[in-house]
Amino acid sequence: MVELLKTDLKRVFKDKLLFVMGILAVVFALLTPLLYAVIFSVGNLSSEPMFASLMYSKGHFFEIFSMTSDMGLIVPVLLAIVLCKDFSHGTVRNKIIAGKHRSSIFLSMFITCALVLVSVIMLSAFLSLGISLIFFDYQATPFTMADFGYFMASLAFEVLVLLFMAALLSWLCACMKNVGIAIVLYVAFTFGLLIIGSIIQVCTGILQSAGGNDALLDVLKVLDRINVGMSTMHIGVGNSYTLSDVLYLTLTPLTGILGFLGLGLLTFSKKDMK
Repeated sequence: MVELLKTDLKRVFKDKLLFVMGILAVVFALLTPLLYAVIFSVGNLSSEPMFASLMYSKGHFFEIFSMTSDMGLIVPVLLAIVLCKDFSHGTVRNKIIAGKHRSSIFLSMFITCALVLVSVIMLSAFLSLGISLIFFDYQATPFTMADFGYFMASLAFEVLVLLFMAALLSWLCACMKNVGIAIVLYVAFTFGLLIIGSIIQVCTGILQSAGGNDALLDVLKVLDRINVGMSTMHIGVGNSYTLSDVLYLTLTPLTGILGFLGLGLLTFSKKDMK
């Protein structure tokens, strides 16, 4: 397993697409805060609720971890191309012939995917935070040790979302014969979560304004919270987490991670490698 992981990481680090990911991480980290600075300087948007979180560096930082952010979409697509080269070049077949277990091959692919995804997104997020702090305050109130604890907890929750993305991507790359299909399905799944989450939030807003059924509202709120695609909307937006927040933000992505890894192991164990 360790030998496989070293081989996979070495192959990824030699791939030019990793360099492209790094360049994009830096470019988006530089341009996004500058864009927000220009937008807020020319327009009076501070009173608009939808722009409230973007008035501070904290909002810019956590936005990058979203599954539908620029980096949240581009990096997985490029990673899918890199991972699927193992299949198109016959590398996976050679590993199996060499006596490597299929489960070890798949788990090595997942760990490699997770390490690269987390590293690139973290690079972009922290660079963006550094640039953003030149133009914006971190938050409306002074930063305290309690805020640091909240920041670290939020970061841990975001990493779980990234691991969820890595597990989904690894499963698709392992079970699909064509990288294009894997990418289309990943993007479709991501936007599917976003669309479903948006519909749920719209329905919740309508019911609340109309004084709707409390039981139905509770169901909609639960559906909203278990949607991993929308979980970043609940991360880094306050100053503390309740017990229910912690349970939703840990158990939901963990369930998805274990589910996709299970599907990946099952699919890959039966995949015809001819």
